[in-house]
Amino acid sequence: MREFSLRMIDGTELQVYEWSEVKDPIAIVQLVHGASEYMLRYDDFAKRMNAKGIVVVGDDHRGHGKTAQLHHLPFGFFANHHGWDKIVNDEKLVNDYIQKKYQNLPIFMLGHSMGSFMARTYAIKYSETINGLIVMGTGEHSTLACNSLGTIARIDQLIFGPKRQDKLIWKTTFAPLNKAYAKIGNANGNEWLTRDVDIQLEFKNNPLNAGCFTTSAFKDLTDGMKFVAQKKHIKLMRQDLPIFLVAGDRDPVGNYGKMVEKVQSKFISLGYKSKIKIYPNLRHEILNEPEKLEVDRDLVEFINQNL
Repeated sequence: MREFSLRMIDGTELQVYEWSEVKDPIAIVQLVHGASEYMLRYDDFAKRMNAKGIVVVGDDHRGHGKTAQLHHLPFGFFANHHGWDKIVNDEKLVNDYIQKKYQNLPIFMLGHSMGSFMARTYAIKYSETINGLIVMGTGEHSTLACNSLGTIARIDQLIFGPKRQDKLIWKTTFAPLNKAYAKIGNANGNEWLTRDVDIQLEFKNNPLNAGCFTTSAFKDLTDGMKFVAQKKHIKLMRQDLPIFLVAGDRDPVGNYGKMVEKVQSKFISLGYKSKIKIYPNLRHEILNEPEKLEVDRDLVEFINQNL
């Protein structure tokens, strides 16, 4: 694995990771990670993809992982203004790097959790730059819900500034994700992620996991969720873009599969070539569940079908 920095348009240095232990690569996965985590959590998955002939490239987003450390900025902070646009446009520059280095190889964008909303936004803006879209662990929220939360975040930002960790919004959005598992003995708060207790505890204890978002990041996230839910925006994706929605049926982010099926129905109604698979008993991080090799096989099959 190679680790390096890429300079963004505004001068921000993004920490990027490239897994390329592949003799004759068939494709690239541009991986877009989720909220409060960092790219090296996908090291095992990336190595498994390398074994299938697939290179993996991804970055620590602004406010996450080593990118946040490099700039000595709060974890969970994107920018004072237009943060969602910035983190999505950052992915375009990562894509430019991939296109330049791996000319003529197909690129499949895989976005997980918050990264799924980023990837959906990216596909609306830049679908010509990718050969397929894998949407993992996504959700779907009404304009009213997004506007309500966004208004609270905007008011909080006016009062407290953009870099303050907003624990009140966190308690009403992220904390309830573990509600279904709260009665488990010695619950650590991360049971909703995966059944693997070691990974739950690693997520809880690793300082590179960002924890609570800032007020401005909550504002940005609600802007992104609202944007991708609107059909007038979805229709901007190229019509022949292959799409694969994947999630666990025990994932609260997608309301246990219901929201994911809603996204699929919306794609199909607009004429997109989209497929879906909901995995029984799997929680949010399907790449960290005991059935992860089954998920790998489905992802590789989708990629091979669309080379």
